[in-house]
Amino acid sequence: MAALTRFSIVLGAASFGIAIVACSTNTSERTPFNTMNAEVPAEQPTTEEEETTPPPNQTQPSSPTGDASAPEVKDDCKKAPPSNACGVAPQCGCSASETCDVIDSKGNVGCVAHGKAAMGHPCTSTAGCGKGLLCVFGTCHAPCNNPGDACGVANTGSCMQVNATGGVAIPNLAVCLVSCDPVNPTSCGGKTAAGTGVCLVDDEGTTDCQSGGNVAENGACGPNAECGPGLVCINQTTGGSVCKKWCKVASGKADCGGTQDCRSFQTKVMVGTVEYGACP
Repeated sequence: MAALTRFSIVLGAASFGIAIVACSTNTSERTPFNTMNAEVPAEQPTTEEEETTPPPNQTQPSSPTGDASAPEVKDDCKKAPPSNACGVAPQCGCSASETCDVIDSKGNVGCVAHGKAAMGHPCTSTAGCGKGLLCVFGTCHAPCNNPGDACGVANTGSCMQVNATGGVAIPNLAVCLVSCDPVNPTSCGGKTAAGTGVCLVDDEGTTDCQSGGNVAENGACGPNAECGPGLVCINQTTGGSVCKKWCKVASGKADCGGTQDCRSFQTKVMVGTVEYGACP
């Protein structure tokens, strides 16, 4: 899968085609980690005597049924090493008000209080996301186990490995890419107090919600001045770059205010069976 890219576009003068040139690219890196509410409990040392010998004048507790031979309740939580504090995918080992999050580049995990933001919506930490969602790339994502495979979560694409700065894979941390619509400014939550969510598209038609910029339509854009939701950066033939609306080619003039047709890219950008372009 190609890297998810914020496109910079060059308008073709004669054919009205649009050539794609990468402007800036979001990688699979996650930084920084949120450790404010996540602590890995230390293992409590025990001695052989503590493990095998009950205190004087006391007997071992019986089972709730009074039957000392009754089987113990099995804990099916698959806790993530090396800390083994809880499980990430599937989520387990935390209270109803918490999410199991990866808290450092070594893959240590801990329970953090969860918030309310929906999948794909902006976040500053996992504590702002709904239960079971992790804050990665500036938006809330569902965790998964098998990078490269399709996720079994509604409204998602494939499972993506998340890396630390420098490109080293973070153990226990992979997330489902979010299926979103670049034309819809609210597809990734839009502008919220936690940031701005935009729908990114790669050259293979893969989408994901990630943090974006705040430059408005027709505003100057570039790697350090990114377009807001629903917009794409256009390199004008007259010089300079501006933000223009994403549009669906089949919509004709509808997505461009009813006055001008949506223009195709010279190399078609397809998300599923839908072709996307940009408004002039």
